[in-house]
Amino acid sequence: MADNPNPAPAAGGGPPPDARTGQRWRRWGENALTTGARLSVETGQWLSRRWGQVVALLRGMEPAAAFGPPPPPPGRLTERRDAELAVPAQGYVYVFHVRASLMWWSEGLRPEDLSWHAHYFQPHAVQKLTRLAADLARTLPPHRAGDLEVRLQRAVDAADWAFSRGGKTVTCEPEIRVRLDERVRRALLPYSERLVTLESEYELHLARARRAEQLARRWTGILQEFAAGPVPAAAGPTAEENVVDAVRRMTALQKIAARWVEELLRDRPRTDESRPAGRRGDAVTRQPPDRARDVPKQPGPAAGSGDAVAPDPDAPRQA
Repeated sequence: MADNPNPAPAAGGGPPPDARTGQRWRRWGENALTTGARLSVETGQWLSRRWGQVVALLRGMEPAAAFGPPPPPPGRLTERRDAELAVPAQGYVYVFHVRASLMWWSEGLRPEDLSWHAHYFQPHAVQKLTRLAADLARTLPPHRAGDLEVRLQRAVDAADWAFSRGGKTVTCEPEIRVRLDERVRRALLPYSERLVTLESEYELHLARARRAEQLARRWTGILQEFAAGPVPAAAGPTAEENVVDAVRRMTALQKIAARWVEELLRDRPRTDESRPAGRRGDAVTRQPPDRARDVPKQPGPAAGSGDAVAPDPDAPRQA
């Protein structure tokens, strides 16, 4: 039996089931559109009221305080970074080891900005420092690390160490320390030890000469007071002559000690730069002058049998 293309209408004369389903979907769609439009209007009104409240709240606030980044801390910020470099000495056989402490500082920058700029400009500062150190080191012998340190620090202080990028400026302050080449240090070690020994001996001889001068001056004053006063009758007729002779001897001893001190001070080893490098230390190896033949015999009973040590003026006198 063939299918009927036109189905019979439903009982009671109503629309078919498919038509009723389409009407329900159409009514649901209309309700959804109406509800969505109403909610959109209400949402817009709510957002408008909230926006008005936010604007009223922000009217009395500065834009930078409300939305900008926090301001940088006041004052000066610093950051330290170290660098090591080696520059050749005169002759290009030995080197000087230069240790630089780079102190970066700025005002008006945050710590992270200062750290970034210090890291960015560190190679530029090291390259500039290496150029200055190399120009000075090639004119100095390899054992004059102290002279290089002084001259390099002066050149660094006279140079400009300000670096700028993007409207922000940072400044570097290098502090220099110079060390000898290890081979040069080992070669100079015996010489330095000998120099320290000779310097100690020189100070000892100088102290002895000053002590002798002070002692002679004190005894001269004592003997002059004794000679100016009355001589006791029990001392004998030759007491006054002995006192006068002792005064003469002590005066001569004082003059010799003073001349000895002057010669020691004049022969003191010089270490200034005005003296040629090849002649440094010549005065150190010079022995103190022999003044034994110039020193007169001390006054007292032992003067005829040889030189005797001068009596201590602080000792009690015997009657």
